[in-house]
Amino acid sequence: MKLLYVIEHFSVKGGLERIVASKMNALAERGHDVTLLTVWRESLPDAFPLDERIHRRCLKIKEPKCRLTYLWVLPQIQCRFHRAVREMNPDTVLLFRAVGAWIAGWTSWKGRMVFESHGARWSNNHLWLYPRMERRVESVVCLTRGDAAEYKHARRVAVIPNFSDIEPKGEPDYGAHRCVFVGRPCPEKNIERLERLWKRLHQTHPDWVLERHHQTEDMASAYQRGSILVMTSRSEGFPMSLAEAQKCGLPCVAFDCKYGPSDIIVDGETGYVIPYDDDDAFVEKAEQLMDDAALRRRMGEAAQKNMVRFDKEKIIAEWERFLS
Repeated sequence: MKLLYVIEHFSVKGGLERIVASKMNALAERGHDVTLLTVWRESLPDAFPLDERIHRRCLKIKEPKCRLTYLWVLPQIQCRFHRAVREMNPDTVLLFRAVGAWIAGWTSWKGRMVFESHGARWSNNHLWLYPRMERRVESVVCLTRGDAAEYKHARRVAVIPNFSDIEPKGEPDYGAHRCVFVGRPCPEKNIERLERLWKRLHQTHPDWVLERHHQTEDMASAYQRGSILVMTSRSEGFPMSLAEAQKCGLPCVAFDCKYGPSDIIVDGETGYVIPYDDDDAFVEKAEQLMDDAALRRRMGEAAQKNMVRFDKEKIIAEWERFLS
C-alpha cells in the first residue's frame, strides 16, 4: 500500500508524534510505501527516528504566530497539498489535528482520506472544522469507544487503539515507596489537582515520594523505579503513560476522564478507575495500594498480562486490515 501521513510538524516530542513514528516504522518494515508530509517549515531535528525507507516531504509553509495569520496561510496549505498529493497519488491519506481537519474538509482531491483522532473530540481546537471533515473523509479512526461515539457526522468510524512498544526491564520494585507521574506540563494533565491530592496522601504516608517524568530516553526504567502510577488528567485520547506503566507492571490509579483510562485499566484488577469528581475515592484507593505491597504486585502482574490486548504486532495487523 502507498500511504501518505500528513502532520503539522515532526520536531515536537509529543505523544501523537511518537505513536505515528512507531506506526509508520512498523508499516515500512512490513513493505508498505510510506511517506511523511509535514506542513510547517522547520529547522529543528526530528523528534523521533524514522525508518530509512520512509519518504519525506514538506509543504515548507511558515507557521503563523497568531490566529489571524491563519486566514492567509490556510489557502496556501490547500494549494501545496493538492500539488503534492497529485504527484504522489497515494492509496490513502491519513490526517491529524485541526490542520488535518481543514485539509480534509476543504480539499478538492477525491482520493481516500482517513482522519485519526488522537484526543477526545470535544477537547480539540477549532471544532467548527470537524463536521465538514467528517462528511468528506472515508473514515474516522478513534482510539477509544467513547471518542468514537462523538463523531456523529462521520460516514464510518473505526476504533483501533494505540500499541505500546516499550520493553520492560525486569519487574518494578514493588517494595518501593514511590508513586510515578508521567506527563507534560499542560492543562489537560491537571497537575494542580495531582498536587492537591498528593498533599493529602503525603500526610498519611510521609515516607512516600512522588516522582515526575516528562521526557526521558529510558522510560522503562523511569516506570519501574516506582510501584504505583497516578494520573489526574482532565481529558485524554489513549493515555500512553497508563499503557506503558501497565506493560511495565505498575498498578495505576486514574480518574475516569474522557477518554482512555477505563479502556486500559481493568478496575479492581490492574488498578483503579476513579469517578472523575471523587477526590476522596482517589485518595482511598491510592492508600490501599500504598499500604499493601502484595496488592501492588498482584495488580502489577495482572496488568502486564492484560496488556497483551495492545500488542504491537496485533495492532499493526489490525491497521493493515483496515487500510486494505
